[in-house]
Amino acid sequence: MNYLFTFIFCCISTLGFSQDISGYWKGTITQNEGGYRSEYVLELWIVQTGDSIKGKSFVFVDNIYAEMNISGTFQSGIYLNLQDDKIITHDELKGMEWCIKSYQLLLKRKEGKWSFTGDWQGVTSFSSCIPGKIFLKKAKPRA
Repeated sequence: MNYLFTFIFCCISTLGFSQDISGYWKGTITQNEGGYRSEYVLELWIVQTGDSIKGKSFVFVDNIYAEMNISGTFQSGIYLNLQDDKIITHDELKGMEWCIKSYQLLLKRKEGKWSFTGDWQGVTSFSSCIPGKIFLKKAKPRA
């Protein structure tokens, strides 16, 4: 029985705590009914140091976009909590303002591929944003 416990503990430690999520992640961010658009493209560049995360997010739809600094933590090898720190550059329509978001994502592995899924909420300078979902897959950087 002790051998089984030790084996399971080693497997959990290896899978959970050693996972490095640094790199390029691409997918979609949705916004519930009432938002500017129901779906946007989302790209994250993540650099992980221990449990700390730094990086950039890129959100775009049609010809509008925002690039933001992000930071957060990666806990227990599966929970990613991020927040937009500030907008670096952006293009937007008149009367529109990009949301400063917080993300709560769960790391999954299916058929040998890594993905993050979860929720987001945000605020602008004048109100709360209509929240939504995030779906990301580990990807190769575009040239």
